[in-house]
Amino acid sequence: MGKRKNPDDAMRTRLLKNNAYSCCICKEHGIGLNLHHLDGNSSNTVDENLAVLCVKEHDAHHRPNAYPASKHLDKSTEELRKYKQSWELFVAECKKDVPKVFATINVFGTKENIVGMKLVFQWANGKIEFEKEYQLLDAAPNEWVDMALSEVARLGKTIKVVLINNPLPVEYCEKCHNAYSRTIDECASYPLITSDWAEKSIATVFINPHQPSLAISIFYEDKNIYSVSMHKCNGMLHLTDYKGDELIHFIKRVLIRMQVTKYIKKILSTWNTGHTFIGTDDYDKPTIIPKIVLPSFWEH
Repeated sequence: MGKRKNPDDAMRTRLLKNNAYSCCICKEHGIGLNLHHLDGNSSNTVDENLAVLCVKEHDAHHRPNAYPASKHLDKSTEELRKYKQSWELFVAECKKDVPKVFATINVFGTKENIVGMKLVFQWANGKIEFEKEYQLLDAAPNEWVDMALSEVARLGKTIKVVLINNPLPVEYCEKCHNAYSRTIDECASYPLITSDWAEKSIATVFINPHQPSLAISIFYEDKNIYSVSMHKCNGMLHLTDYKGDELIHFIKRVLIRMQVTKYIKKILSTWNTGHTFIGTDDYDKPTIIPKIVLPSFWEH
């Protein structure tokens, strides 16, 4: 190991900026931060070997007897390196005009009793980069959203925020004991991370002319990103997509075709594609029709 080489001001500023002036592990900011040599070689002072960590955690590495426990530096060098690389990539992505990352706001409890909120920063593929929690001891619930939006703006001005509008029950992971968070999966993220969704997105609805069934497909740039099929089954509407099966009970004294049409329109409205085509007759060469019209045998 050679002579210690301290990072100069330009390097320190660059690394802090690349990490959004946050610890690359816990993502806290507005606190003391130090640059940690990942390989333990203080002479190997290059950007790739320096991780931004909380002052306390960095000090705990060099003075382990001064602290009862360390939250960050109990991780291996390889784990620290992965945190550093992932966080710096995330921060860089947040600064883009159309970033492939976004935030979701999860509210926990019931509509009558909100007990907490989580701001979840995630990649388009569903991977969570980090979460920030808001509890009653932090501030009043009506202030949580403003605090969360301020956190989002700190990382990037064009990051989209998705609000999960129904409160989630508090359920805990058996392994890490943290509360579950709802994220947006990869296919549903396309409208959020593409600037040309309106131009290149297509929805197709095929209505089976012989049986009470139909299929909806969503395309982006000729790639099928979502499909759902539905049919009448034992007096219920049976839906199947990549998430699994769902059975929906029909409302009595309301036309089944009206209920199914309403559900189709709800799906199309959710995806809000730029183009929609409705077809029937031959599946391979369907006849295009101007609107959703279900055959009368749906009622029988």
